[in-house]
Amino acid sequence: MVPEINLLPKMERRRSNNLFVILGVILFVVLILSISMQLFTSKKDINALTTEETQLAVERDVLSAQVSSTNLTEGQGSLSSAVDFVEGVSYPVSPLMDEVQSLLVDNTYLRDYQFDETGVILSADFETMNDLSIFIEKLIESSYFADVKVEQISSFEPVDNADEVKGTDFDVQARYSATLNLSIDQTFLSKGGARR
Repeated sequence: MVPEINLLPKMERRRSNNLFVILGVILFVVLILSISMQLFTSKKDINALTTEETQLAVERDVLSAQVSSTNLTEGQGSLSSAVDFVEGVSYPVSPLMDEVQSLLVDNTYLRDYQFDETGVILSADFETMNDLSIFIEKLIESSYFADVKVEQISSFEPVDNADEVKGTDFDVQARYSATLNLSIDQTFLSKGGARR
């Protein structure tokens, strides 16, 4: 007869099963705690967002009431009168800018231009006063412009960033910056301008 030998005690087998159960319970408790923490923080966030939403809704209602209760003051009109006004003073700007570009003297830099109801305000840089006077003569002779007014002339020295030598440089000549106010000839422009 063969004797039956069991080297593992029955107690240890039960302990290993209990260890799995204990680990499972700990993981379950940790999972429940993390879910409850997220639930509480999300409830707090929802409450904060709800109060912010109500504040923004009240602010929106106040602003919409202000907009609706604003009366138009004298001098202002409705949207249709504003559109009529803009259409009444509108004019094509492309032919004007093409004309100005064609009249520019060599080495002239057109800095800025602004349109208003009756004219154009130009800012340009010229190398010499002679170039400025030639440009003004061309503008006066142009059919697009009824009048040319010189608003401002100032001189400046061109700055070269590579040359940072301080002192007097006798080779540098001053350049001139001019602001001109050009009155548009509305009748000539309304007829379509010059045909090229």
